[in-house]
Amino acid sequence: MPASSVIPQATPTPVCRADPTTRSLARLGSAPRLLLIGCVALIVLIAGMRAWVCWGNDAWLNHPAGVLISMASDLKAGVFYRPIYGPAGYGGTRYFPLYFVLQAALMKLGMPILLSAYVLSAAAVGALLAGMFCLLRALGVESWLAACSTGALLAANCAQYSLFSPHADGLACALNVWALVFVTRPKLTRGKVAIAALLFTLAWSAKLTTVFGFGAAFVWLLGIGLAPMAWALAVETICGYLMVAAALVLGSEGRFWEILKACASGGTSLLGAVAAPLNMLMVAARLDQGILWFAALAVLALAQVAMSGKFLRNLPALLFVATLAVTAFIYGTPGVNDNHLIDLQVASLLLIAAQLSHAATARQKQWGIAVLALMVLASGVPALRHFKNHDLRFHRQRFQQVLARIGDSHRPILAENPIVPLLAGQQAYVADPWMLRLLRTRIPGLGDPLLAGLHNRAFGAVVLCMADPSTSYGRWWYETQQFGPGFQAALTQNYRLVATVDDQKIYLPISGELPGDPSAGPASPGK
Repeated sequence: MPASSVIPQATPTPVCRADPTTRSLARLGSAPRLLLIGCVALIVLIAGMRAWVCWGNDAWLNHPAGVLISMASDLKAGVFYRPIYGPAGYGGTRYFPLYFVLQAALMKLGMPILLSAYVLSAAAVGALLAGMFCLLRALGVESWLAACSTGALLAANCAQYSLFSPHADGLACALNVWALVFVTRPKLTRGKVAIAALLFTLAWSAKLTTVFGFGAAFVWLLGIGLAPMAWALAVETICGYLMVAAALVLGSEGRFWEILKACASGGTSLLGAVAAPLNMLMVAARLDQGILWFAALAVLALAQVAMSGKFLRNLPALLFVATLAVTAFIYGTPGVNDNHLIDLQVASLLLIAAQLSHAATARQKQWGIAVLALMVLASGVPALRHFKNHDLRFHRQRFQQVLARIGDSHRPILAENPIVPLLAGQQAYVADPWMLRLLRTRIPGLGDPLLAGLHNRAFGAVVLCMADPSTSYGRWWYETQQFGPGFQAALTQNYRLVATVDDQKIYLPISGELPGDPSAGPASPGK
């Protein structure tokens, strides 16, 4: 059958399509609407202000972002997933490739390393906002409410974080949302299903856990009686997944498979998996309180859908449940931060807006809009607190100040944040310090070259950013979270702290005779 042909009986009515009763509810009092518009405008202003400051001082160019940028730098140099250990140092990160492949392409075109990362992140969030608006309109939400609900996405810190910190979360989320846009378009055709499958595949290639959109779309198509379209979407998307997996293995010459076997679990355990939902709530309460309010309101909307008996025919409800389940599963892995909550924020707002748009009475709609406005406004308080306590604490050009303090070293720089050696024109000797620590628990002797390099003072400088190794917390951090056992002792015996630039602690080799370490072979750090 031609890709553009239309299945006669397969013309889905998008979930929550507006009806005459809903349209009559548009004539509401202006106060709740104006309140919501004002609160969203304030949040957008705060997000823009934070982005401007953070792009200027690299406030959220943290070590996970440095890992992705390091992978883009490796790819630009012709290395797709470096080995766990090799001449250039340590690899072994399980990030999926789309984000760093796109950044490597921008760098190949001549764009500077940091600018390419920020351009990609900003473009991803812009695409996410556009896709969310289009999806809400396809679900029958009025233009003004769709625009406000889209802007409310930025009320959560996880969404703002995706804007000014180079990570793959915003890109994966945007592709997932755009896939749903094509699924919900009127007169669904095989061609639109193929485009949706391609976008779901690209979303998965950006982030391994981005499968909830595909799952929700599949169940929804079955629920509204479009089984042929549902199975076509499933077959094409799964084939896309397999093609991406094959490209990863073949393109990396098997290195990706070795890395995945060694660190796929991320250090999780059965107890961690059981406690994952609680861990998710604790992370949100500590770092992103706003999303808890939106998720709570979405749960109320979900209960309303469930009582109506239309759950399987309601795409936003299905998406919320699937996203909540997968996101909770993610938080069974140690060290997961609030950046993974962005998908839950999107799913929550889609469900809230869809239910508000089709509220049973005008009074319910007015109250719902007012509550949503207050939630958006309340989310501005944590955002401003982040702006004051985190964004403004860093000086502009702090990484350049670090490099100036190190000087012109012909030896490699060992850094907790891989961006430091990259800006110095080197490769990162350790691409992912957290993953190195995990791999050392499974591969005996893997850390020996690193420790030997420290004992032999083979590194021109060591730059740390997360903790002070002279404190009890710092000793715990570097022994159990980053780099692994023996790192803190080898560092303090052979390097001295010479300067601190904001969060960056600079260590240079101690002058004098080397202490020697007969248990460690010669270090082989490479540029």
